[in-house]
Amino acid sequence: MIDFGTGTGTYAIELATRRPDLQVIALDEQPEMLDLLRAKPAAAALKNLRPVLTDALPELQGKADRILAINVLHELGDEALSGLVALLKPEGRVLFIDWRADVERPVGPPRDHVYNVAEARKRVEGFGLLVEHQHLLQYHYVLLARRS
Repeated sequence: MIDFGTGTGTYAIELATRRPDLQVIALDEQPEMLDLLRAKPAAAALKNLRPVLTDALPELQGKADRILAINVLHELGDEALSGLVALLKPEGRVLFIDWRADVERPVGPPRDHVYNVAEARKRVEGFGLLVEHQHLLQYHYVLLARRS
């Protein structure tokens, strides 16, 4: 399982803690973020958590059963989104959770920097993913997708 754009690893640590049977790869492009993750005592205790820089993308291609991408879709350029899709096994799934552009929010990025759910769906489907499920939360949308 890959936490794509893990940042300081909040979700990766939680997943690795709750699922000791699961190898969790905390992937980020910023070494500073992974340093902050490694400095957390909870992360240091987890044998199934592996912080990884995006330099390792080639070695991870086609190996991910599941990818978690929280609050990153709006940040991904075409190359990064292609890289994310390339990580999936043929039967793999990716869960996107990101900020909604169609609601006023007290937090998060400006509305013109994010997608509404239809735009997000079109974007991921344009990269060879098929959205199997979508759901709206108060400030976020959720898309579950697989390779088409």
